[in-house]
Amino acid sequence: MQIDIRGPIWFNFYRSLVVLPLLVDVVFRPAGRGFLISVAIASGYAGLAILVLEFALVARLRPVAGAFGPDALQQFHKQMSYVAVMFIMAHAALLLAYGYPAGILNPFSTRSTWAWRWGVIALFMLLALIVLSTVRRHFRIPYEWWQLTHRLLAPVLVATALTHIFMVGGFTGTRPMRVLWMIYAAGFLGIAIHHRVCMPLLNWQRPWTVVRNVNEPGDSRTLVLHPVKHSGISFEPGQFAWLNTWRTPFHYAEHPISFSSSAEMPPKGDVSFTIKALGDWSRDVVPSIQPGARVWVDGPYGVFSPDCEQGPGCVLIGGGIGITPLYSMCLTMADREDVRPVFLFCANRDAQELLFQDGLENLRRRINLKLVHVLEHPPADWCGETGFITPAILGKVLPKQYKRFQYFVCGPPLMMDALEGILPRLGIPAENIHTERFDIV
Repeated sequence: MQIDIRGPIWFNFYRSLVVLPLLVDVVFRPAGRGFLISVAIASGYAGLAILVLEFALVARLRPVAGAFGPDALQQFHKQMSYVAVMFIMAHAALLLAYGYPAGILNPFSTRSTWAWRWGVIALFMLLALIVLSTVRRHFRIPYEWWQLTHRLLAPVLVATALTHIFMVGGFTGTRPMRVLWMIYAAGFLGIAIHHRVCMPLLNWQRPWTVVRNVNEPGDSRTLVLHPVKHSGISFEPGQFAWLNTWRTPFHYAEHPISFSSSAEMPPKGDVSFTIKALGDWSRDVVPSIQPGARVWVDGPYGVFSPDCEQGPGCVLIGGGIGITPLYSMCLTMADREDVRPVFLFCANRDAQELLFQDGLENLRRRINLKLVHVLEHPPADWCGETGFITPAILGKVLPKQYKRFQYFVCGPPLMMDALEGILPRLGIPAENIHTERFDIV
């Protein structure tokens, strides 16, 4: 089944799971329930269903991630968290409008019962998660601390919300509704066990050892890994994996890093990951990793790959460390002796940040590669393109049949936002534009 078919199927399945509690409530609703309380309960059902499904969106379920890509799922996860808050806030407001005392929103009130306290606690935890995620970069909260709070609060939040709905008899007063929410709770528990227990156990059986830790331009490092007592990993050029550099794969701190080596390799072959110093882990931990250290690799993931698309050629546009998956694509094409034309645009602040220069020059002799560097702050003797990647710069290089090519764009958010506007204006069909943002976490 093709990706463009699986995507709509999974999306409609997701939408059905959100709506299903509302349909069950309509069919089996107790007689005599008023309109206002019915809307209040329906809002709670929708909000809770979204919360239960939020975990599934980011649990790295391969059938789902393979249909959309983890970056798209992460963006959808963020958007739906706001939708869940809207439904749950509407649920609380409508209950107050119906006549419930405001004291039920105070978990410390003696007038409240535990049935209501669990719901209020869940609401406060949800708001805390969203606030932390929203202000994390502004207040420079370390990614590892944010990840830890997310991993701890998210399952407790869903568990307390489910406890609330089971304890309030009016919400699960009919047998079909109780059975439905038991199924949702069982599904949530199963996904949690799969993600937090089964996957780390599988990765524990497949350790990797660091062969080299190479210093790269632009404050970056390349980790070269070798499989230990297993056949290694098979991936598509452009994909990424989650790296865990701690003692066990059960540690909460994992980081999504793109492969920077060729996807054409023999069994038990080495793989490379190139990492830019952008946070505490990449700045402090990665440079200190010595050869012989154990690393855990969970992957591959992602649909950002020319293996998923067909076209007469490729246009690759990378900003900064965003060149990493594009470099893997070029290496793979060289190993496959792919003769299709490739146009690679590399945007950087200055010449000191240029990655893979020797490798790219070698690739120009191995594949049909046109390489264009664009520097925001070029040196005085720079003869290449300057500023940012613009329609004029693209137009200088691309051939007449450029609209038929497949476009792969990866880089920082500002560059991605600009190119997602530029490429459609150049007449590139939407189905030929493939993007991957490096801010999925």
